Amino acid sequence: MSHSPPTDQEQLLLAIRHFNEGDMGSAARLAQAVFTANPNHAEAIHLLGMIALRTGRLELATKLLVMAVELQPRQAAFHFHLGELYGQLGHTEAAERQYRQAIRLQPHFVPAHVHLGNLYFGMGAYDRAKKSYKTAVRLDPKTHIASYNLGIIAQEMGEHGVALHCFDQALQAAPVGSTAAAQAHTAKAFSLLALGRFREGWPEYEWRWQLPGNTPRICAAPLWDGLDIQGKRIYLYTEQGFGDALLFVRYIKRLRDRGGYVILECKPELLTLFQGSQLADEMVVRASGDATPPDFAFDCHLPLLSLLALPGIFAGPEPTLPDRVPYLRADPVAQEAWRVQLAALRGLRVAICWSGNPETAVNRNRACSLADFAPLLRVPGVSFVSIQKGVPAQQMRAQPVDVLDLDAQLTDFAQTAAVLANVDLLIATDTAVVHLAGGLGRPVWTLLHTAAEWRWLQHRLDTPWYPNMRLFRQTTAGDWLGLLERVAEELCLYQGSRGIIPLVGSRGEAPGGVRGEAPPGT
Repeated sequence: MSHSPPTDQEQLLLAIRHFNEGDMGSAARLAQAVFTANPNHAEAIHLLGMIALRTGRLELATKLLVMAVELQPRQAAFHFHLGELYGQLGHTEAAERQYRQAIRLQPHFVPAHVHLGNLYFGMGAYDRAKKSYKTAVRLDPKTHIASYNLGIIAQEMGEHGVALHCFDQALQAAPVGSTAAAQAHTAKAFSLLALGRFREGWPEYEWRWQLPGNTPRICAAPLWDGLDIQGKRIYLYTEQGFGDALLFVRYIKRLRDRGGYVILECKPELLTLFQGSQLADEMVVRASGDATPPDFAFDCHLPLLSLLALPGIFAGPEPTLPDRVPYLRADPVAQEAWRVQLAALRGLRVAICWSGNPETAVNRNRACSLADFAPLLRVPGVSFVSIQKGVPAQQMRAQPVDVLDLDAQLTDFAQTAAVLANVDLLIATDTAVVHLAGGLGRPVWTLLHTAAEWRWLQHRLDTPWYPNMRLFRQTTAGDWLGLLERVAEELCLYQGSRGIIPLVGSRGEAPGGVRGEAPPGT
């Protein structure tokens, strides 16, 4: 009994099934057979284009998807996937046209609304992004991605109450235990913390361990549960960025006060500083990416930030300081060496830093440029010292400014701490060095974007974390120059408060202060 060969449609359906299962080789073989038999088969060409897209052959994918659209211009899915491709290539206008055409052909095409919103979000066009996401949610309330992204936009705008509502909507729609649920819980934690709702926020923040690629240490001892630690050895390790480590090591004192023997692990750049500050009973260092379990004995372990989710560690309605600043110490030998090196500087000594690690996503909002500091650098009677590290420090070599560049000499945070001990003030964007200065008890002015990190709460010009810190917030998103003009005026007043008289302005008056600001730090 003979069997008739499979039809083009049967082969294509089988190819689509292989594609959905991730078997690109089988999918390509079947789709190619259909295409060979019928060179104008738009569905086969579209599938071949999708296979090329998923396997990173973008030039081929472009050719094939354009062919499919030309053969069947009223197929909404074809336009949608071509838009997806253009988005990956950075061709935003072309991607927008394709998404909009898909929506014109199929107004209820929810993924097209979501992707169009993503495109606008990436462009910083938040109002248009919100419109697309809201349409997607209206069409399908179970579209958790759109609700989540609406929450992220609300966070960017500092609207944390709105953000919490959006994240709750996303959690109602996201599959239980999914990555999407973990993302929504973690994002919800940031808004709760920004609003000062710490008792709710810290437990939510523990969901970060459910995110892909974010797993705690594998250890041959249990996680500490917050119960009796008297006489026990606890292995505590820093996580995430330098700033979080510098901020939260203050809570180690509570473990030691309860009789725990603390072994603290940190990155190499922090080791000398933490050792000199006598934060823990023992210090160990671990290089980035090293996942090897520690070879020393301990009774329990815990990531540093998980401390704050445990009962009795983080008490009260807002951050409580287990000891007054300073809880970090500059090395006396290094401090004296820098005193000698900076002795020639005259007037007020101000250290500056304008960027964190440019490879991190959060740096997008938090950083500015050296050029934005121009109003500040014109203030007379001030000697400026740059403690900027990394690629952004190269801006010092690209433009002539009267600033002492210490990039090459700052080999770790202990050296930076010694410099800060020899200046009168640090003015910096939200980077690790503001936490360093804060922990050292040094005067520091922190420059914040409108979408400031949760650590700085909302609307405050001071911070419960560091009594020696002032916060300067943008009034318009991205307007660093305007913010630095205000800070320059405040710096002139700060000089006067220290008995240093700045030169007068062009009209015979010293620049005025900003109404409503907190008093200058001392």
